[in-house]
Formats: sequence, C-alpha cells, structure tokens
Amino acid sequence: MQNKTFKNFVNKILNEDKISASQVGNSIKRSSDFTTLINGGFIDYLPAVTGGGNYYVKNKESLEKYFTDKYPKENGNIYTAIGNVNSFRNTKAGKRESQNVILIRGQETVLLNGIETDLNKYTDIYGTFSATLKSLEAKKVCFVENLDSYLLAEQVIMKGFVFIHTYGGIGKSVVNKINAKEILVFPDYDFKGLHNFLLVKSVFPNTKLFIPNNYENLFETRSRTIKTKQGREQQPSKQVLESQEEIVVKIRTDIFKHKKFLEQQAVFKWAT
Repeated sequence: MQNKTFKNFVNKILNEDKISASQVGNSIKRSSDFTTLINGGFIDYLPAVTGGGNYYVKNKESLEKYFTDKYPKENGNIYTAIGNVNSFRNTKAGKRESQNVILIRGQETVLLNGIETDLNKYTDIYGTFSATLKSLEAKKVCFVENLDSYLLAEQVIMKGFVFIHTYGGIGKSVVNKINAKEILVFPDYDFKGLHNFLLVKSVFPNTKLFIPNNYENLFETRSRTIKTKQGREQQPSKQVLESQEEIVVKIRTDIFKHKKFLEQQAVFKWAT
C-alpha cells in the first residue's frame, strides 16, 4: 500500500513512538507493507491490561531508514512528479514542487541565473528563450498570462520590458526570484487575472496592472461571459473580494455587474 494513508501512519508512529490499535485503519492492517513492518521487527503490538492495545516502535533506527527509503524527502512535504510516482504511484498525489520554468523574451540584456544574457539575440532568432529560473535581474519585467499574448506582447506594451510567461501558472516561487525596478502584470481581466496581479503585488508593492487606454470600449464590444463551459460562474478569491485596490475594484465591479470579462487577447488589433 504505497499511498499517503500508509505514509501518514508511519510518520505518526515515528513521531509519537506508539499508536492506539483503534486508530490504525483496517486497510493499513491488511496491507503487505504493514505485514513487513511487523515481520521485520520495525514495530510490534502490545495489548493493554484494560483491553485493546497499542502498536509501538520496536526498532526506530531501522524504521526511520525504511521511511526515508520508501518516501524520499524533497523539500519537506513538497514533491516533484517523479517523487510522487516513487512514493505514491501517482504524479499528483502530493503537493508538487514548482519547477520554475519560464519563457522569457525581449530586447534587453538581463542577468539570468547569474549569467549576462542578451535576450534580443534569442528573441530575434527563436522568438523566445526558456530557462529554469534561479534568479533574474532586469530593469522592467512584465508577466503575461497567456502564451499567444506573450508572443505578441510588445505590440501593446511599451519598449524596455522583459516579458515572462510562467509554465504552469504564476506563483510566488517565481516572483521571489526576480529583481526589477518596475513590474507589470498583463493578464485576462477576470477574477483569476486579478488574483495573479495581487499575488505579484504582495511581493512587489509597486506592481502595476496593464490596462489598455480603450478598456471601456473593449469591454463593451469584446467582453465574454464569465460562465465556464460547465455553466458555472468563475468565483473570485478572498484576496480579490477583499481588495481595495482601485483598479481591482473597478474590474471586479464590471464582472459582477455585467457577468462578463475581457480576455487579454481582445487588446490586440484584429489581423487583416
């Protein structure tokens, strides 16, 4: 039984030295892994005088080694997909560690992972550059939510910005590795986009949200329903609901009032 339930059982008995037998589920007791712990002398059962009994650690050093081998630690309780397969036979079983993979493009020279990198060269030749982010120093950084918009961002964002698109969604693990004088967020103008803006702003208080000058007209002519494909309405996070940031209040009110939102792709001119 290589799953989180058994892992939690082993972790608990290691921390507390013993567990009441009544607290150990039948699925654990019937498992081959539990039999291994008993037959291998890792744990033992001691009946209580008043009835019932406890499982206790018989050989702590060996049990600790067994636990470490079976559930290799990766940053405490954070696991990669490979670690999750090895531990739980499921890539999504545990909270996965962000790999911090980013796409980055622009016309500037930046300090990426401690190496001076001419983004202009890679952007002109390949369109984008990719890296596992350890650190980034740049004058101006713009986070762009969607990939297609990321590849066209310079059409609507002023010059001098380095554009970043994060694989798997934006998170503090990426934002915390960036050092920049100016931070801009270019998202969809929905609850998720507002949440991402506030997330970045929680790390860099001077972060600004990119809003096109013709936002009102675009909202009127190109906005779409806030409902998902399943017919449910997208719901705001607590941070978005409680924010008093003027632009957040404005967009949040528009969404609630009209049940619509503006996708960031609407900002670009239509192809002819």
